[in-house]
Amino acid sequence: LKPPSAPKPEAARRGPPSLFGSQNDGAADRGFRGQAVLLLSGRHKHRDYGQEQLQAGAGLYSLCFGAAAGVAISGFVYVGRTMQVMLFDHEYYKLQSRKRYYEKQLIFTREQEETQAAHYLGAMAAEYDPAATRMPFKPLEPKYRF
Repeated sequence: LKPPSAPKPEAARRGPPSLFGSQNDGAADRGFRGQAVLLLSGRHKHRDYGQEQLQAGAGLYSLCFGAAAGVAISGFVYVGRTMQVMLFDHEYYKLQSRKRYYEKQLIFTREQEETQAAHYLGAMAAEYDPAATRMPFKPLEPKYRF
């Protein structure tokens, strides 16, 4: 038979200090085995799963944080590009100048075409011979007179 042992002091029951400076308060004993024992014994306390997922480091928290950061960054990009277009975009003026130049060229070309068409009609009128349009040995009809 063994003699009765004296109770261990509190520090000896906790074990050696952990790497992060806090005392081991028996958390290792409540690991996976402890949860299994609690589940099998029916004494498992219901934890709020949603509350756990909204704490820093959880997957849902990280997804929500990333989505919010993405919306914020895209908003900053949108505002920045808008300011760039409003303050520093000179491409608009270049395009407007090119459009005006194109319109001037188009008007000039149309005037040239009208002039050429008028010269063509003038040349045709110079060669017009109304006598050639009458029937042989008949008088010239009034609609063919120039």
